[in-house]
Amino acid sequence: MTLSGLLRGLRRVLWGAPAPKAKRYGETSTPTSSTYYRGMNEDYRWFRQDELVRKCIVSNAFFATTAGYETILEAEEPKKYRQVEEKIDELNKAVNMDLALFVAQVKRSVYGKTGFEVVLDEDDYPRRLLSLQSTELKPDIDEDWTLTGFTYKGKKGFYEPGEVLYFTNLQLEADMLGLSDVEPVRSVCQARHELLRENFPEIARNLWAPYVILKADTSGLPSEEAEKAIESLAEVARAGKSIAVNESVEATVVDMTPDIDGLNGLLDRLEQAVTANFGTPRFLLGKPIENRATAYAELEAYVQGTVHSIQRYLKREVERQWYDRWTRKILEEEDTQTEPLPVQVKHRWNPVRTMDVYAMADAAAKLWGSHGMGPLGDNLEKIWMLMGWDPGELEEEAK
Repeated sequence: MTLSGLLRGLRRVLWGAPAPKAKRYGETSTPTSSTYYRGMNEDYRWFRQDELVRKCIVSNAFFATTAGYETILEAEEPKKYRQVEEKIDELNKAVNMDLALFVAQVKRSVYGKTGFEVVLDEDDYPRRLLSLQSTELKPDIDEDWTLTGFTYKGKKGFYEPGEVLYFTNLQLEADMLGLSDVEPVRSVCQARHELLRENFPEIARNLWAPYVILKADTSGLPSEEAEKAIESLAEVARAGKSIAVNESVEATVVDMTPDIDGLNGLLDRLEQAVTANFGTPRFLLGKPIENRATAYAELEAYVQGTVHSIQRYLKREVERQWYDRWTRKILEEEDTQTEPLPVQVKHRWNPVRTMDVYAMADAAAKLWGSHGMGPLGDNLEKIWMLMGWDPGELEEEAK
């Protein structure tokens, strides 16, 4: 047994598995009451409050990670290092890497950065990825632009470099601080908020219940009685109420006719600004499809652009920070050469379907026609290919 193995065994006997360094104090860090919005991080606030912003960010993360992934070995003799791949897969399962990558994409899009504390077990292998508060996490960079650790909640050097799995979004400088995707549309979010939560409810009330201005002559009444009379008139002057007045009261009905079409057009342009900012197709957000061919082309561009860009970044960071590190540790325990690594574990995303299944099913049904009398005739294989299904299934079904 190696010296490191003896030390791990001693630590396991004396202290057991290490506990997370980040502690939870007081209430949750995810407030649910609207009264907390004012002191909340502005980009996170709009992620919580604006349903379109949240849908865009979550959709991008979902489509980038939903198909899953596989680990692939790159070595001259892959079979010789099969145990490395099996161990890496075991670690990914233990920390729920699928969910971690989904959360990482959501948070780096909101905050521009995100990190997970790598919680180790008694054998110094990861057993959990603890999602950290992005606003409290800051990389420590020395004068040579080398990462020396992480500041967390104001404590410089709280984490060593290897204790955090760290991701950024659109990192343009060597400071390892990315940019938020929400920042460019903050003003758009504010405008949408005012329209949807403030203006439209008021407009809805005025559309079916125009208000009335009552002018009452109270010159002959004491001030207290005059005030009560005015309050009484205001109380009964509501939609659906009957009002009896004498000659000393004049009523003026004010019927507002807001430009609903113009407001809807403005709201639509604001929605387009948000979706364009995140690069998410509108029909993936529940918006009607005006042209199926355009929708398919838009989805194809989305997969090849936004989705693949997300996947490419996550793949490189996971390989660099995660796979190489644990591959080296596995080989060191087996007294195998590690410099350079004789084997590398690669992260390969499963292909994302580039068509809207329901829309394409409708198109395929029309091309098939009634009893195969459509343009494609009785060509089932062509229908299967159009839907993106495996034509081999037809042969198996026939058998």
